[in-house]
Order: sequence, then C-alpha cells, then structure tokens
Amino acid sequence: MAVRSVALLHDGFFELDLGMLVYLKTAYYGQKYMAALRPMLVRTEKEVLVVDTGLCDPPERIARFYKIERPTRIVPELAKHGVRPEDVDLVVNTHLHLDHAGNDKLFPNAMVVVQKLEWAFASDPPRYARGGYLPELLEGLDVETVQGEHVVTEGVRVVPTPGHTPGHQSVVVEVADGRKLVYCGDAAPLAENYRDRNVVGILTDAEAALRSLDALRALGGTPVFDHDRGQGEL
Repeated sequence: MAVRSVALLHDGFFELDLGMLVYLKTAYYGQKYMAALRPMLVRTEKEVLVVDTGLCDPPERIARFYKIERPTRIVPELAKHGVRPEDVDLVVNTHLHLDHAGNDKLFPNAMVVVQKLEWAFASDPPRYARGGYLPELLEGLDVETVQGEHVVTEGVRVVPTPGHTPGHQSVVVEVADGRKLVYCGDAAPLAENYRDRNVVGILTDAEAALRSLDALRALGGTPVFDHDRGQGEL
C-alpha cells in the first residue's frame, strides 16, 4: 500500500500577527499576515488520508479575534480529487489547535492519529494555552494515540516535533515516484522558519522547538509549510 499520490488542499486563510509565526522577530510585531490553511491529501492503493483538516467555523468568542477568508473549503477541495468526506480512512493531526483539527468531525469514518501527549494536553490545556483548543472539536472522535515515531501506514510515518505544543508531530510521506515530503505542521509553518532556523512564535518550549526544527532539516526531502502563502503545489 505504498503512497500513490499526494495533493495540497486549501481551506482558506486567517489573519495572524506575523510575530506569532516567528519567535522574537520584533520587526514582525504588528504586521498582519493572512496565513494559509493547507491540509494534505494522501492516497495509497487502498487508503485515503488527510493530514490536518484546517479551520472550523469558530464560535463567536473565538471568531471575533480573527479575520477569516474562505475562497474555498476542504470538502469542495477534496471533491476536485474525487474524494468524499466518508471516503477518508485516516486523519493525521500534527496537533489539535483549531486551525489544524478544526474539521476532523467532517470525516465520519476516519480514525484520527495524534500523539498521546498532544491528546492529553489538548484535553486539559493550561490556562495560557486554552485559546488554541476547542473542547467541542475533540468530542466523539475515533482516536488512535501514538507515542513517538510511528508508522501510520506504508509510506507514511509521524515523527515527534515538540515545542509549538508538547505533543506536536510532523508527517513524512514517501511517495511511490521517489519523492519524500515532510509536512512540518507548526514546527515550521513558514519557509522562513525552516530555512533560517527561526522557531515559531507561539511556543510551549523554545529549546524543544529548535531541536525539532533541526530534526526536520536533518530528514531531508521536500518540506511542506502549512501556513505559508507562498507554498507551491506538490
């Protein structure tokens, strides 16, 4: 069941302060950035996987803090590739923030793969981290929690990349055509993070975040950036 094809999807954009994406780069403070939402579709011979699911329609208590643009959504994006929500077998979440796991519930037949540490942290986040998680997004999911590096299916594995959150993971995809793709998640949401070893601006552990960046760079392959508006197609 080697990976047959991959495609990046679009789930719109949401506005962030650019300083939230690059740690302590003060020149970015106050600059508004419409961050892209780029889930990834992965297909093997027998399975359909989605890596991250984009941003939910947040409740007003959250939505009032973000400008959101929706030129497209994940479901019609999947339809372009002949995939219906019920066709998705696996959802792999890099972490459970609402802009990465926001649409997990759209996939009724999918097992959600997430690090055990991330599930525990998201289920009872400390006060400083509560803004990124919505408890209602976790309710009723069919979840497989994993610990550390884990093979999800042939050609797809997760590697722990903590720092942004304690249980963050990135996804390595070995495509049958010889490509290796590394979906960084928020370990490196922008190309700048990866290129310049600048960790993301929202952190639970800056030192762990830098180690994770270096681990991603050591993997080689082609990095994929989930929030970079300049991210090309695969």
